[in-house]
Formats: sequence, structure tokens, C-alpha cells
Amino acid sequence: MAEPDDPLASEVEPPKARGASTIAWMSSHGTSLALVGVLTTFLVLGMVIAIKTPAYESSDEPSHVQNIETLVSGHWYGMNSKCRLLDRFCSGDEPQQAPLYYLLFAGWQDIVGQPVQATYNGQTLQPAGGPTEIYKNHSPAALRFLLWLRIPNVVLGALTVLFTFLAVRLISSDPWTPVVAASFVAFLPRFVFLSSFVTNDNLVDLLGAALVYFAVRFIKAPNLWRISVVGVVLGLLITTKLSTLPLALVIVALGCLVPGWKRRTQLVGAGGAAALIVSGWYLIQNTVRYGDPLARHATTQYLIQVAGLGTYFVPYKVGNIAYLIFIEVPNRIERSFWYQSGWGQFSWTQPVNILFWVVLAAALAGLIHRHLKREMLVTLGLIFLLSFACVWAVAFQTSVYQARYAYVGLAAIAGLFALGVERWRLPVRFVLPTMGLIGTLVALQTDVLAIHWT
Repeated sequence: MAEPDDPLASEVEPPKARGASTIAWMSSHGTSLALVGVLTTFLVLGMVIAIKTPAYESSDEPSHVQNIETLVSGHWYGMNSKCRLLDRFCSGDEPQQAPLYYLLFAGWQDIVGQPVQATYNGQTLQPAGGPTEIYKNHSPAALRFLLWLRIPNVVLGALTVLFTFLAVRLISSDPWTPVVAASFVAFLPRFVFLSSFVTNDNLVDLLGAALVYFAVRFIKAPNLWRISVVGVVLGLLITTKLSTLPLALVIVALGCLVPGWKRRTQLVGAGGAAALIVSGWYLIQNTVRYGDPLARHATTQYLIQVAGLGTYFVPYKVGNIAYLIFIEVPNRIERSFWYQSGWGQFSWTQPVNILFWVVLAAALAGLIHRHLKREMLVTLGLIFLLSFACVWAVAFQTSVYQARYAYVGLAAIAGLFALGVERWRLPVRFVLPTMGLIGTLVALQTDVLAIHWT
């Protein structure tokens, strides 16, 4: 044994300390490897779905691509656009959508040197939305082009998973909790399929995860700069999809979590100003072109003309408001939150969906009596609720609303789930992500690989 004055004595780590440091090293590197595995698995699944699904066999993909192609051709899409895209009018079924996603992908298409594509006009099967495919006589050339747009959407999905991990890591000291949250998002079947196709929902989901991340950073150290960043992300969300407007309340809530009314006013003002600076140009454009910042009347009139409200060329009206709020919307969320793909023809039975909801409810019940920072729980809980409020808000405007509008708050939902199961044994904490991964693999086989596409 070394003498007390032996210089080597201070360099020899006690066995207990060595064991603790080894466990810490293994835990740290184990979670890093797990995250890499989650991201890799997500990317592989997304790529396979994107490559193996024929062109435009995903809901509204032709219309989203049409908006991109209109911008690539040098025109500005819109509900009152009179331009023509290779002998067809620029306005399609989604010209009311906010422009940020389409601007980004038009820039990407220009960078990779892909030429403008004509508006897709494939022949639909009768009856449309049959048991498998919507279109017939799929074009391999159309798919080759579309992959230039689909694959970057898979990357957006992976970034959403990563932001979820980073946000939850700021909240929990447990090294595995962020991995659980990330795997919840990465293996959610509908999210995997959504990320494989061309839709502005993918940018919305990424920005929603970024909003959670920066909101958590603000809670940890409130200041004007951090709430301004939250405002910038909110502004980007608004310029991507107007259905995310309920999340504007996050700025108000974050400001009110700080003591002192003067300080609260400054924070809310800074966050709101940042959001308006980023999104103001788009709101002004709507006012000039359509008469109001949100283009509500023009959108309704246009979608009536193209049967975009699900009411076959007549206005959409809510008959029984209570029934819509308490029965119809919850039923739609229950049926379509966990899995739905194609043009809505692929989905799960109610018992399968209920099983997923039961596990999520059990996890959220685990938040009771947890000693977590109140401001963190309030922030995640508010974003959770506001993301589902987006579904209800759209339900008052159209009958074709879906649960995917709540994915703007997917990082908050995943964070609450992961925190709720934190006291469970480690393997059991991954039960819902494992169920999701199995469901994704089954859906990939039955709804993509096993179909004989024409």
C-alpha cells in the first residue's frame, strides 16, 4: 500500500470510485449509441417508405409539389394566381398554404438542378381511394424526381427527433429519458410515414420541436434574447402553416412564468415582436392579396370551388358544436393519431389504437407526484394542449381535419411521456416506442411492400 506522502497515492482511484466512473462512462456512451441507433433506424425506415411508395400515393402530395414547382418556374402560387405551369394553371388544391416550406424546397430543387415538373394529372382508380392505390400507371420517372424532394423530408423528420432529444435532455438528469422521448417520436408510425413524403407538415413538426427546445432553454434562464428566439420560431411556424396560430399563447405563458408585471410585459413584448417581424411580411401579403392577414374568407371560397372542405362544392357548416367538440374531434384523433397513411385508406382498427392510448395514459399518470420544476411541466403541458387545440381549430373550418395537426407539439408529448415513465424499469420505459416500431414495420410490409403497384 502506498504511504500517505507517496505522490502516486493521489493518482490511484479507489475501487468504488473507479466502478462509479465506469458506470457513468458506460451510461453516457450507451445513451449516445442508443440515440444514433434510433436516428439510423428512423432514416432507414423513412428512406424505404419514400423509395418503395410510388409517386403521389400520399395525401395531397401532388398539390404540395405543385406549389414548389410554381415557385421553381419563377411564379408565385396563390388562390388568385393567373400564371400557368407548363400549360396548366398554377393554382392547385393547396394554394392557401403559407409559403416557407415551399420556398425552402424550391431553393433546394434549384440547387440540385432539377427542372420544373408539370402538374401531376394521373388517372385515378375507380372508386378513388380503393383498398390500396389511388392512381394507376405510376411513372418511374416521376418517382425518381420526387425522391429529390422526399428524402430531404426524411431528414426533416430526423431533425425533429434530434430536437426532441435535446429538449428533454435539458429537463431531466436521467440520461435515458431523452432517448425514450426521441424513440417515441422516431417510431410513431404515422410520423414515420408522414416524414417520407412531400408535405409542409414535416417542417411544422421540426419547428414545433425547436419551439419546445427553445422554450425550455428560456425557462432555465429567462431573458429577452431567449424569448425572442422563441418568437422567431413561432414566426417561422406561422409562415409555414396558419393552423399553428394557437401556439402564439406560448409567448404569453412563458412571459407570465417570470415574476414581476413589468418584466412580464417586456418579455411578452419582445417575443411577440420577434414573431411579427418574422411573419409580418406574409400577413401583409395576405392582407394585400386577399383582404385580411389570415385570408380566411378567400380560403373558404376557394376551397369550396375545389371541393377542399370535404363538402362537395358547398360551404362547410358546424351543426352541433358540442358534438363536434366532445365527440367528433376526439374520435378523429383516436382513429388517426397513431397511424394513417396513403390517402387515408390505410389505418388501424380501434382496439389497436386504444391499446396505444392506454399505454400513453398510464405513462402520463406517472407525472403525478413527480418532483419536477413547475415551470417545465407547465410549458410542456401547455404546448401539449395547444397542439391538440390546433386540431379543434381546424375542425371548425373544414371536415377534412386530421390528428396530424397536433404533431406540432410532438416533442412536448414525447417529453411528458418520457418523464412519466422515468420511474419505470429501463426496458419497460421503451414499451410504447417498441410498439410503435413493430407497428411501423407491419405497416411498411402490408401497406407498401406487399402491394402490387400498377
